[in-house]
Amino acid sequence: MSSARPQARQRVLATNEVELLYAKSKTYLHPTSAKKDNIPGFLSLTRGSNGTNLDILLSFTPESQLSSEEKKVYETVDVEDISLDLDAININSKSNINNTKIVASRIVPKPSVSLLSGYSFSAPLSYVYSIQVRKPSLGFWFGSIVINTKDGEKLPIVFFHDDESPSSQSSKRLSNKKFDPFDENGNMYWSGKEFINVLEKFVNVEKSTVTSSVYLINPDSGDLRNFAPITIEDKKNNSGDKKIEPIVLPDIGKLFASAKWKVLETVATISAKTKNQMINLLEENAPLTVKQIMNKPEVQRIGDDFDSARVYLAKWAQQVKEEAEESQRKNMLHDEIYSKINRELGSTEILTNEEISQSSRRKPINKQEWESFFDYSGRLKLTADEVKSRIFHGGLEDDVRKEAWLFLLGVFDWNTSTEDREQFKKSYETAYEELKLKWVTDEDKRATEFWKDQKHRIEKDVNRTDRNLAIFKNPHKKNPNANSEGNSNSRESSPETPDEDELDDESDISNIRNPHLYKLREILLTYNEFNEDLGYVQGMTDLLSPLYVTFQDESLTFWAFVKFMKRMERNFVRDQSGMKIQMNTLNKLLQFMLPNLFKHLEKCESIDLFFFFRMLLVWFKRELDWDHVLRLWEILWTDYYSSQFHLFFALSVLSDNERIIVQNLRKFDEVLKYMNDLSMKLNVDPLLIRSELLFLKFKRMIDIIDRDNSMKTIDAEVYESDVNANTGKNDKIIEISPELRGLLSKEIVIQKEVPRPEGVGGG
Repeated sequence: MSSARPQARQRVLATNEVELLYAKSKTYLHPTSAKKDNIPGFLSLTRGSNGTNLDILLSFTPESQLSSEEKKVYETVDVEDISLDLDAININSKSNINNTKIVASRIVPKPSVSLLSGYSFSAPLSYVYSIQVRKPSLGFWFGSIVINTKDGEKLPIVFFHDDESPSSQSSKRLSNKKFDPFDENGNMYWSGKEFINVLEKFVNVEKSTVTSSVYLINPDSGDLRNFAPITIEDKKNNSGDKKIEPIVLPDIGKLFASAKWKVLETVATISAKTKNQMINLLEENAPLTVKQIMNKPEVQRIGDDFDSARVYLAKWAQQVKEEAEESQRKNMLHDEIYSKINRELGSTEILTNEEISQSSRRKPINKQEWESFFDYSGRLKLTADEVKSRIFHGGLEDDVRKEAWLFLLGVFDWNTSTEDREQFKKSYETAYEELKLKWVTDEDKRATEFWKDQKHRIEKDVNRTDRNLAIFKNPHKKNPNANSEGNSNSRESSPETPDEDELDDESDISNIRNPHLYKLREILLTYNEFNEDLGYVQGMTDLLSPLYVTFQDESLTFWAFVKFMKRMERNFVRDQSGMKIQMNTLNKLLQFMLPNLFKHLEKCESIDLFFFFRMLLVWFKRELDWDHVLRLWEILWTDYYSSQFHLFFALSVLSDNERIIVQNLRKFDEVLKYMNDLSMKLNVDPLLIRSELLFLKFKRMIDIIDRDNSMKTIDAEVYESDVNANTGKNDKIIEISPELRGLLSKEIVIQKEVPRPEGVGGG
């Protein structure tokens, strides 16, 4: 709607001037209980030149301190923004960097920087810790906000007299016109909530999970923990002898879930029965709701394609487990979930409550929070590790990925400015075009059998890559049989034959009609030129596709892919040594962390973990839905704990299914089928929590072993060899393999392909 505004005169801000981003009229301070002492004024948000969103000033300015011209500007902005449904608000954090021209009608003198100057106050958003919103209620007619600063000072309470404010009255009429007078919580309109909505356009605002009226401004992890529900286990009340129990909502599905588990555990012990006998027994003993689940076609199909009753039971157990966990997620407090996983991992004596709490998952980083990490020049104000920690524990919203991924992948350095990155981008474009021209203009190269084979492999895989996504669907082709009235004549092909625009391009793989798929092909052919030793190997399209969908820029996608392949190249080397090393490391990690499961898989002849090959090869790209793939990858790219954290994610999948595997599966093919069928059923956030706790436990175990080994070495040096016989101690040094120690490193493991022998084709 703001685009409909007439072209306004623009100019550069002077030193003592600011851009008025938002103003609310008829807000009051109530210094005394007497109505006559109320002080009317404007609550405003303003930004100076070279200012980021965190430099925006939150101010209250009494009407008496404004000139008639200034008051007119405030009133105009107030009503104008509301009439445009807040679309006119300028949310671009970089709009006045380097004194970019802004609309002259929104320029006002800078509010007083003093926190208390007369009855005015002003504070930058970076200085605001939280805002408490107190909505209107009976006996307390005017809603208000309480602003708390980071040094603990409370600014004067601001009251909203909506019955006097022209903009508030306009907003009410606008809501009524839309037949939507209520907010998402069923409350009537009042401008205090509107103010919070405006703040969310500039900074990250998160509602406290303890007190719904408190909003945290750009909170860090510590702030969120301080305002999270308290699960008290060891603290006592004032009498000193009684524990304070946490508030837990009732678990609605508890009886149902436990009843199903009881039936499952009973039946799972009867391993000699046939599948049909198992099903009959379940049908006789299961509750009615369980029978309804079992009668679903998709559940019945579980056992149809495999003759093992144990796999049938394991699949059913998995479904029961998912339902029970979903119920727990709805009714348990976050810290309880982390503690529950911690108990399952047997880490209760190893990890502290603080470590468990710090593994919490947070909301993804939105655009406002991301921009708050940078100053006016586009340089980081935080350390790269702080940003990576935030990404690791929350991920990114979709509109942040296009910029953030370039940092995570190393295309841009964390220490660059906006201007630096623009220069790098131009250099990348030039370098890509030069590289691409090497094969485009070399007819001799394109005539070789190797190049033709690589091109064929690339085109074949590109045509099959993520074709379910709208961006990779073929452009709609008009039916040539359609008449002028738009009705189509009878078709020659049978009804089972798809129309031409629905074909998979398999018949002519060189004819790539989708422009985005065509760019994928160009990128992969150019990478073939960039890394001649490796060339193209099946599976690379799985790694490239999410990058292209995110950037939708051929040059940037190529260099992001180059950086990604730097760490992933070992997965695609010809002798598969890179994958063998990772599978072997995962095997040792499983033996070290989950010894009971390892022993059971050993009995099942499954310790080769073959079912993880595809998962590790393309980082779970085919096991997770699209959004979860993006979330997992950006978390793995942080290398926050380890550059091989994907192995701990794989371990978490095994840990999460340990009970079902041990109780129900006995053979290699049963384990293989069960694990393969987990595809698209993995719940990423709980697995990430489990992964982090597994890593923390792993690191603590290594530390304990190293400490004990060190003590044993000292003892041996002091008491010599006869001490063992006298003390009865077991002083054997516990060896930790280099592969396991390597998991503690954040350095990316790089394995390059060797030069291609003459006559060897593509992979």
